Amino acid sequence: MEFDKKTYANLFRDFLTENRIKESQESFKVKLFLQKAENSLLIAKHVKDIVPTKDQPKKLHWNYWAITVSYYSMLYAAKAVILSKGYEVRDHDAAQIALGHLLVPDELEKEDLEILIFS
Repeated sequence: MEFDKKTYANLFRDFLTENRIKESQESFKVKLFLQKAENSLLIAKHVKDIVPTKDQPKKLHWNYWAITVSYYSMLYAAKAVILSKGYEVRDHDAAQIALGHLLVPDELEKEDLEILIFS
């Protein structure tokens, strides 16, 4: 989906109504989601680094699982930051919508632009 701030705002409201996104004050879960994200990333690295023996699946298949576990690492990190904004999500699409609505600014801040300037 092409990013459009207004579309994300509308979908965010729809998902709230459908209970796919809900308000939450359970901030203790932020730390848990971050731990899951970090541990998943460590596991993904381990899987990526496996050198299979000839009686194990080919390396390509291990890499697929490393990608899958990495994806979940990102999802857990997204859930943590969404929760830090006072919301929880029930599914992957809701996480995307919440990230777009809650975390993508309407316009870049001056400090953000300065980071992008190369000397």
